[in-house]
Amino acid sequence: MTRPTGIVHEAYATVLHSDDFYVCGAIAVAQSIRLTGSTRDLVILVDGNIHHEHRKGLEGAGWKVIEIERIRNPKAEKGSYNEWNYSKFRLWQLTDYDKVIFIDADLLVLRNIDFLFDLSEISATGNNGTLFNSGVMIIEPSECTFGLLMDQIDEIMSYNGGDQGYLNEVFTWWHRIPKRMNFLKHFWSNDREELEEKTKLFGSDPPELYVLHYLGLKPWLCYRDYDCNWNVENQRGFASDIAHAIWWKVHDTMPHDLQKFCLLRTKRKASLEWDRRVAQNMSFWDEHWKRNITDPRLEICNEDFCYWESMLWHWGDPSYDGTSNDTSSSPSRPSVVLPLGSTPSLSSFSSLPSPLTLEPSSTLLTLEPSPSLAVT
Repeated sequence: MTRPTGIVHEAYATVLHSDDFYVCGAIAVAQSIRLTGSTRDLVILVDGNIHHEHRKGLEGAGWKVIEIERIRNPKAEKGSYNEWNYSKFRLWQLTDYDKVIFIDADLLVLRNIDFLFDLSEISATGNNGTLFNSGVMIIEPSECTFGLLMDQIDEIMSYNGGDQGYLNEVFTWWHRIPKRMNFLKHFWSNDREELEEKTKLFGSDPPELYVLHYLGLKPWLCYRDYDCNWNVENQRGFASDIAHAIWWKVHDTMPHDLQKFCLLRTKRKASLEWDRRVAQNMSFWDEHWKRNITDPRLEICNEDFCYWESMLWHWGDPSYDGTSNDTSSSPSRPSVVLPLGSTPSLSSFSSLPSPLTLEPSSTLLTLEPSPSLAVT
């Protein structure tokens, strides 16, 4: 189809593949863009693993849903978080548009960034030295460029094993934009000055940041009461209650029928409680593990199996499928036995023995699919 001459076609775009953990994030991104007053098209590329119900939710948020065939990273291990992240290359096939601003599904747009469409490919924030961060980038769709990316897929070695490293090998000449256009939620050191400066930026009203990028455990995978990165030892550098509250503020502006896509799964509730217990056992100084949970999602379940407390009986047992509510067998963790027939609530755990007998971290990592929790 021939496009009318003189009309510039521009869109924001993101990509979802392999699982639906980022559907909530993508809905929040769309909401944040519209809250800034932008009327540009919103395009989301999804593969066959994103189910019809979730696609309807994405459409309800304003995304134009386009199904793609995902692209495998030939150098990734099977089942790893980066196995299919070369699917991002499909962005260059959006040739109905002259310019596209790619945005990851784990960020919020806090101020209008439509002016970035005036920039050339590739424009992005710096990640480290001469490398750019691919979480926000301006691209110019082209089948020729897509062909170039695919032709080299077996030869080019990504420095980080993902699409960002690959794209940096291809686009060695790029345009740097200010870091406030893709500000990473991360404290790189224990420096008090950095902590105070970033906390002030996160909480500024009106916002000083244009885009806030949520690294670590994502806000919708935590209870809204506090940032659950506090309770995981190797994620604490990503913890900020102020940034966490900003994400939930945007969430609360979403239509109620879209908020259901941000409900917590039963297994995730169990994982959050396990992390809380680990934090308690390690006596983390911030004491977030002491806080009461008021998030109504704790008591809401939209799955067939809802008794998340019982999962803790079998935590780390490789033979447990995570769904059985059979309580006749002896639990694999007698130190975390719960009173049967009790109403599911965090208060149920107040009388349990402490400290806990902890399992190796490799056991913990099997409980939540790594793609949803990976640092991006």
